[in-house]
Amino acid sequence: EIRRGLQTISTTGKGLLSFVESYRRFTRIPTPEPSLFYVKAFIDRMVELARHQNKCDNITFHIDIAPADLIVYADENLISQVVINLLKNAIEACEESLSPQIIVEAVQKNGMVIISVIDNGSGIVPEAIDKIFVPFFTTKSKGSGIGLSLCRQIMNRHRGSISLDSQVEKGSSFVLRFPIVTKRIL
Repeated sequence: EIRRGLQTISTTGKGLLSFVESYRRFTRIPTPEPSLFYVKAFIDRMVELARHQNKCDNITFHIDIAPADLIVYADENLISQVVINLLKNAIEACEESLSPQIIVEAVQKNGMVIISVIDNGSGIVPEAIDKIFVPFFTTKSKGSGIGLSLCRQIMNRHRGSISLDSQVEKGSSFVLRFPIVTKRIL
């Protein structure tokens, strides 16, 4: 009986080590390779991609980019992972809404490019807001708790930030902030 117990412990330990190694590989974010790109064209592509990847026929999308030629200096491939994850989460949050709506806004303010993804979905309970970016924490029954953690890591690698404002039954707003690049940095 002791031998079986030790074998169970050994097998479980190996499984956990394998999982941790897989997670470590998964979360190893490459060094950003930033370039300048237009926010409007980028957001238009991300919304179109999100529409095709998710069931959202009844959701109204609004895109408001000001100025229309707003540019950000970031790794477009990495930031696309962040925005697609936020759009996917917003779509899922709106599943029960009577008039589901997702707004994507971008502005330049106080030396930052600010991109917001706002939904009128179910919102996030107050006790979960402080934990939402913690690896493996999830409010979804089928969630892994990895997506928003990766979003935060990607934004940190860009010297930017991601924040959340949410109210139950009113919706959520995720805000990405990127420093504006001056000619001295380029």
